[in-house]
Amino acid sequence: MADAIDQQQWSIILGADLLQKPDTGAAATTTTTASDDTNNSTLTQWLLAGEYGPALKSTVASDIFGTQLAESDPEVLALDSSLDLSAFLSKRIQSYLATTPTASSSTSSAALDVLAVGIASLYAFVQAGWTGPELGFEPIDLLPAHVRTKSKDLDKQALDKLSVGGEELYHLSPQILFLHFARILLVDHLEELKKDALVGKSAPWWALRTLFLQQRTLEGPTGLLQEQMVALLDELEAVLNKEVEREQGSLEAIDKKEVLTRFWIEKGLVMHWYTEDTKAYEAFQKAQSTSGFRFKVTGALGKRTKFQTYDTSQLVVVAESSREMASSRPSAYKSKAGSGPKNLEHNDDTVLEKIQFSELSEEDRARLGELDLDPSKEIEDLNPIDHALLLAFCLNIKNTNPAHGLTVEQMFPFVTRVLETPNNWTVYTMALLLRSRLEADKSRTVERGALQLQALVDQTRIHDETSTTRERMHHFFSISLPSKWELEKELAEQYMSLGVIRSAMDIFERLELWEDVIACHQFLDQAEKAKVLCRTLLEKSPNNPKLLCILGDLDQDPEKYKEAWEASGQRFARAQRSLGAYYFKREQFQEAMGCYQLALKINPLFENSWYVLGCIGMQLEDYDVAIEAFTKVVSIDQSNGEAWNNIAAVHMRRKNNLDAQHALRQALKEKRESWKIWSNYMYCSMDVGDFTEAIRALGMLVELRWKAKKDDTTEEIVDIVILDRIVQGLTRDLKDLYSRSVAFQEQRIEELLLGITNRITTDPRIWRICVKFYFWKKDFVECLECQLKAYRSVIHNPKIETDQAEFEKAVEAAIETVDWYRNLGPMTYNDAQGQQHAVAKDWAYRSKQMIKSLMARTRDSWEHLPAFEKLQDTMEELKSEK
Repeated sequence: MADAIDQQQWSIILGADLLQKPDTGAAATTTTTASDDTNNSTLTQWLLAGEYGPALKSTVASDIFGTQLAESDPEVLALDSSLDLSAFLSKRIQSYLATTPTASSSTSSAALDVLAVGIASLYAFVQAGWTGPELGFEPIDLLPAHVRTKSKDLDKQALDKLSVGGEELYHLSPQILFLHFARILLVDHLEELKKDALVGKSAPWWALRTLFLQQRTLEGPTGLLQEQMVALLDELEAVLNKEVEREQGSLEAIDKKEVLTRFWIEKGLVMHWYTEDTKAYEAFQKAQSTSGFRFKVTGALGKRTKFQTYDTSQLVVVAESSREMASSRPSAYKSKAGSGPKNLEHNDDTVLEKIQFSELSEEDRARLGELDLDPSKEIEDLNPIDHALLLAFCLNIKNTNPAHGLTVEQMFPFVTRVLETPNNWTVYTMALLLRSRLEADKSRTVERGALQLQALVDQTRIHDETSTTRERMHHFFSISLPSKWELEKELAEQYMSLGVIRSAMDIFERLELWEDVIACHQFLDQAEKAKVLCRTLLEKSPNNPKLLCILGDLDQDPEKYKEAWEASGQRFARAQRSLGAYYFKREQFQEAMGCYQLALKINPLFENSWYVLGCIGMQLEDYDVAIEAFTKVVSIDQSNGEAWNNIAAVHMRRKNNLDAQHALRQALKEKRESWKIWSNYMYCSMDVGDFTEAIRALGMLVELRWKAKKDDTTEEIVDIVILDRIVQGLTRDLKDLYSRSVAFQEQRIEELLLGITNRITTDPRIWRICVKFYFWKKDFVECLECQLKAYRSVIHNPKIETDQAEFEKAVEAAIETVDWYRNLGPMTYNDAQGQQHAVAKDWAYRSKQMIKSLMARTRDSWEHLPAFEKLQDTMEELKSEK
């Protein structure tokens, strides 16, 4: 009995009967009659066949839902008065688990019965809202007849119960009661299910799937659901690891691999949803390692257009499933010939339908290594789970790269590889959707992208005889397929981007996405129509918090946000976010802080709200609030360089410069091209005495500023004070943060000075810093040369003859240069051949000529000034020099 129950629960996870041996092709048969539908083996077979109606109308389901209860039954009367499905079903489930003994069948378990009915409810919700076709029955039909007239009230109660963290469910979600049933059976009673040691192995997985579907139906992410799912993932990972270690388990070796592969993909998709991209990528890599799937992104010569006369390098994904996985259970994976969503063709007069690859050379084959596949030849079929993995890696590229044409080009080969060997309806649908998204920004493909999206929207409304419900569900949880209403919304947004506003508005109105309808009116400069529409809707639903917030946005009226907050029973976080944004724009920071804190207390997963709260904390000098807020931002999105930069700014204001330097180092990992962050990093490194990093930061800062601001002043390109402090650290033999003499950085400092002076030649301050460096180095020839360049930088100023201050600066520079000539000129040095030379043998002559030239240039303008007399005195002194 135990093995049979174990096999059934893993069969449901895999969507394939474990009793069906692929080597013999024999199908397990189960006769399903009214007399034995209490046997959960029958429930399992219905689930595997995609027959959710019979499963939900079975005797087991009727017992749990109380379908046959009389109108006078106390439980029915209680439900009729309270409409509390949670209390009603909880009592029914507990009664069923307590009073249903192990049935006469050797494969029966009360906990597995409840689990199967919950799974059927979940699948029914997916079929209604994601995959289609129509179910043919309503969830209210499963409840006692006496309460079926109150379906609208029960739907409203379900929407309220399933809303979490101030985030509401989409109010037109089809047949929402099915999700409510699944949540009660699979999540709320998870602990009761886990009391059955066998059923407890897979029950957390179904609870996880239920919570993730609930999250995907909500308008925004919620921290509470995230915490629950992370806990379930950890629990499930421990269970699966233990199951894999069993030598004689219900799962065969190959099935263990697929179960683990599916788990890692689903974990990665949960992490992806919450933008934890590093964790998502790690999970996808573990899935790949488990399945034995191999792929490589490489280049191959080919043609992309019809008139191309020569081959160019094209990105391509070469891949192959492990032989063990590819040959397993073919009946569970293969679709009927010609099945699947319609793949629309380009029909373009220039662009080819697919890249035409040329034959690979031996050199190219060697470069591909183990994946010795030729893109120009017939491509090998892949296991659908590996297709799902390719799409997962494709999503990871999107999340971890900027929105750029290069990112699109990186993603295309993954999608193309999936489309080349379609073998599952759901996975193929997701690939077509991704392709339509990638084509949306290209002029030659945008039309096909929009039409393809329309085709995907239409396909869920009809019954496709070439694809079964079972196939549509088989890999549903291994991809991130949007719901029907999300697809339609995406189509409307596509229409908006194309300027087809009326068609977009029609879709938004049908979906009752009033915020988007109003956005369409605003796009058409119909602000008054938007306000009239909002007020009309509020007349029908005066306490709708979302509509009140939208009207507040239109009128910029903070009272509407406050009214929305109260109307929601102080649960609608968006009202406080909008009110906080209103105060923030008007620099009412104290009021804004309170609003954002209230909103984030309800739902802490809004990264932008935490960021704004951190900025408010900095404005109010409330650094505890600021550091907490920015820390939350980077915990949600570790790649937010601006948040790391602001964390550093707070630490610097608190004089925690080492912490600030660490935060800035993290910021630079994410925003390496930001000269502002490099500037902060340079100052911070200098303050803590980390000369090595200060030199590196100043070098990068000069390079970035030079690229961006070549025409601006040198003060904005080179930080003279920091450059001078670095050289002083060397000349004064200071110690750095690690008690090392700065002298060991001599070569890097010289390279820094050369890099600066190669770009900037007209700033005398930079040349004087170079003078200090080369004097310390005892390179007196270069020292004197830098001093001369400093002087030339001064006298090249045309204002010397008209501006007294500039003239006096030139006099000081001239006298300073004469002093350097006098001190260094007579000194000697040895050249590369060991011969001795004077630094400047004719230093006195050069000095005289320099002073004489300056006096001649400025005599008419400044002869009466004391500064000019200094020049005359210096000339007299030089005349006496030998």
